[in-house]
Amino acid sequence: MTHRTAKRTISPLRALAFALSLNVALVSILTPVIPGTSDVGGRLVENDLSADDVASAVLIALVAGSALSAYLYAYQPPEINNLRRLVMVGLLVAATVAAAKLYLSLTLPDGDRLYLAYILPVAATAMVVAALLDIALAVVVASLLAVLVTFSGYYMEDARTHLTANPLEALQMAAVFLIGSLAGALAAHRAERMNRYLAAGGLVSLASLVTLFAFWLLDPAREGIDLPWILVASAINGGAAAVITVGALVALGVAFGITTRVQLMELAQLNHPLLRQLQEGAPGTFHHSILVANLAERAADLVGGDPLLARVGCHFHDIGKLAQPSYYIENQIEADNPHGRLDAASSARVIAQHVRLGIELAKRHGLPARVRAFIPEHHGTRLVTFFYRKASQQDPNVDPEKFRYPGPKPQSRETAIAMLADSVEAVVRSSRDRSTEKIDSLVDAVINERVTEGQMDECDLTLRDLRTIGRSFKATLRGIYHPRIEYPTPSKMEIAAMAGVPAAPVSAPSGPMDGMISPLD
Repeated sequence: MTHRTAKRTISPLRALAFALSLNVALVSILTPVIPGTSDVGGRLVENDLSADDVASAVLIALVAGSALSAYLYAYQPPEINNLRRLVMVGLLVAATVAAAKLYLSLTLPDGDRLYLAYILPVAATAMVVAALLDIALAVVVASLLAVLVTFSGYYMEDARTHLTANPLEALQMAAVFLIGSLAGALAAHRAERMNRYLAAGGLVSLASLVTLFAFWLLDPAREGIDLPWILVASAINGGAAAVITVGALVALGVAFGITTRVQLMELAQLNHPLLRQLQEGAPGTFHHSILVANLAERAADLVGGDPLLARVGCHFHDIGKLAQPSYYIENQIEADNPHGRLDAASSARVIAQHVRLGIELAKRHGLPARVRAFIPEHHGTRLVTFFYRKASQQDPNVDPEKFRYPGPKPQSRETAIAMLADSVEAVVRSSRDRSTEKIDSLVDAVINERVTEGQMDECDLTLRDLRTIGRSFKATLRGIYHPRIEYPTPSKMEIAAMAGVPAAPVSAPSGPMDGMISPLD
């Protein structure tokens, strides 16, 4: 198995349309339009606007828009999997540049050295992209915005004139916005609680403060009175970035159908109504889901997946079994097995339909699409193996397609890990031999079988990842099925005490009664 090429969710035509749209937006924003000037072709432009000024704005917009589009097309971030999210990225970039153009036109040039330009929370955009979409994309966006925002600020003639006496100011602005954005994006990536976003804002403030102080030391005109202004500007910058990020996550998550970390944290709680129903109606399935979630979470973390998404998805991956819990072996507490009254094909249909029923149940309860994906993908297009083999014993020519799950195959690392964890947990639990050697061999066999079946072909797990996942599963399962010590029989004093009869002290080994809880358990 080799690393799979990323799915082309962004086609050449879509990438070109995105580049053209963003380029037009950036050109419109960067080219000065000042009310009260001449009306040329329906647009208000400066009377003294030169062709070089316009050409400069057009070129920088074309380079920036095309660079972002080229990155999206070349690297195909998996989170940009539909047109709505692509539009969101373009809107975030354009809106940030427009806000910067408006604000910086009021605060530059900074002849009084008040550092008001650095209050602008440019880092919020990179933080939102990192939290909702992809950290690598956030780095690219942060880099482009640092250039575009600085260009928009010093594009104005009076600000450019001011640079003659202060040549480092443009570099200072680009550095502050870039370093602050990178710090905020790294801190906000996969943040699971609100206080993490506040900490990210604090990191933006600190990064901005340190960068401004470094450039202040290089400034021959520096004065001590500059430092309080630098401190205030940095603090407001980071605080505003954190507040905007939190608000944007809620608004954009709803508007563009993106599952936020806060939503996943809520779904990870075991008091969710669906999980309560599962615990009461199908306790065996609930226990199985918790074990699978533990296996998947640790493995996902080790291979660079999303451990929180893996845990939440595994909690809900078998909720379709709520419809007919007694048809699944983990819930058959009594000896009666309803499959004894069905033929193999009918039993396979009953087993496979928990996928369809689970999806319906998940939609009814408003589970996000990323969580719903675990329901069909954790089985992929595998056979309902037990009943297919049972049917093939009676008819060697039986059609295997009648015994196959509907799919699709796992499309992400997390759903692929869930498939492996689900199979491994079931196989080890059903084995009577749970020695270390047996657990290791069962885990290896399951992973090799899924690879041979082609179930891993549409996700981006590598052979190295699979080896890491296997080692993680083995370590976790050994902890679950570790050997227990056999306790000595109860002493005469214990037996007498439980019977309510006083007894003289005797010298005998102490230990709990069989079935009693011990600190060693």
